[in-house]
Amino acid sequence: MSAPQERPSSPAARIDALAASAELGRNTLSDAYRQVSYAEVPALLDRLDELWARHGVKASCVVALECSQSVAGALAVLHALHRGYDVVLLPEPSEKVPRTVPSFCSHLIIAIEEAAEDGAAFPEGHLQIAANEGHAAEPLIADFGGPDIYLRTSGSTTASKLARMSHEKWLQNAAGCVERWGIEARDRVAIPVPIFHAYGLGAAFLPGLLAGASMDLISDFNILRYLEREKRFHPNVAFLTPALCGMFVKVRKSDRPYRLSVTAGDKVRKETVMAFEPRFGPLLNLYGSGEMGAISSSSPTDPAERRLGTAGYAMPGVDLQVQEGGKLFCHRADGFAGYLLHEEESWRFTPQDGPYETGDLARIRDDGYVEILGRFATSVNRDGRRVVLAEVEAAVEGIESCAQAVVVGQGESRRGTRLLAFCVAEEGAETTAEQLRGQCFDRLPHYAVPDQVVLLDAVPLLPSGKVDRRALQERARRGEI
Repeated sequence: MSAPQERPSSPAARIDALAASAELGRNTLSDAYRQVSYAEVPALLDRLDELWARHGVKASCVVALECSQSVAGALAVLHALHRGYDVVLLPEPSEKVPRTVPSFCSHLIIAIEEAAEDGAAFPEGHLQIAANEGHAAEPLIADFGGPDIYLRTSGSTTASKLARMSHEKWLQNAAGCVERWGIEARDRVAIPVPIFHAYGLGAAFLPGLLAGASMDLISDFNILRYLEREKRFHPNVAFLTPALCGMFVKVRKSDRPYRLSVTAGDKVRKETVMAFEPRFGPLLNLYGSGEMGAISSSSPTDPAERRLGTAGYAMPGVDLQVQEGGKLFCHRADGFAGYLLHEEESWRFTPQDGPYETGDLARIRDDGYVEILGRFATSVNRDGRRVVLAEVEAAVEGIESCAQAVVVGQGESRRGTRLLAFCVAEEGAETTAEQLRGQCFDRLPHYAVPDQVVLLDAVPLLPSGKVDRRALQERARRGEI
């Protein structure tokens, strides 16, 4: 394992150092269409300076970056980091996630992944810049200082908002990941998780940058796309979602060892981890958020039992405490500054004071390793007792024919909040929703048995890879079950 990394003085200093190194400058950023070396990056950033200037983007501007999973998107992020822009990172729009540009952003920058058919120059021809027609001066934003990155929180159970963290703190956070996982310049890092999200940016892309490792950006959360890129890039480190971990186990025919793989976003079934590790190498659970970045993780040298059953131990500089009936609180000096909330046609900043309440229920073992029990908000009252939905999910997933279970509360029943279990059956299993619910009585107290089980081909996911619980609740509300 490499020695602990020095805390970076600035993003610009790290990028310049990579480009100037005869050895590290040969390492690359790549996607399905192109590849650039670190040695080429400074000249490409100079060209982006000219592009920004032609469109009136000034150093004092806050820009919104619609960031594709591409070299063009990565260069736009590096440009914001190197030149000290305040930037809001946005996902590519879709039917579920429409394009919404905050009013305090002066411009929208769209990074395009596909190869240009008209022979447009790279990177200029792969970045579209337009003034934000809804731009309104926000003195509160201008007073922040920065430079800052604004990320939408996941919105898995509540409406999303923008979390603000400085460039410097994101890199300090990333340095802890490099130290914990031993990422080195000789590593080849596969990143099939979006770099507009805290996991892809803070745990994968920025740590890879600090280490000077080659990185391959892969889009679409698609196992076939991933395997195609794997053959060309030959990664030895991968950042995966729980869904991709499951696809590795089910779809891949041959074994392929990695030095390490990291997963985050939602829980991975213990059975998946046990099947994954003998074939593909150590799988490390990362626990984190858009507010605090990487909070806890196991290490490649940890015994398998600790990797299987926990979210590791606190990252460097992180203090974790369990209070108030099992609620997990996090404090770190390099955490976020606060939230931006949009209210009544204007933005309001709420600073973060004191420890951050993660919203999760947890247990910290005597050896310092953290067990995440589930969301505090995803607990309901049934027959006068508190039922933690994560515990119900674990019990349902213990049924042999159930591959995945997501339990939500929606509506009312005679016992209290109505429980719905959305289940994905094991491949080849012949089971019905009624059979699955019947087996729940053998595993759960009567008051915790779901009122209804619904079979799905797959559960809906957020861009972060987390289960979209709100989508399931909305489906139940509309009676589409």
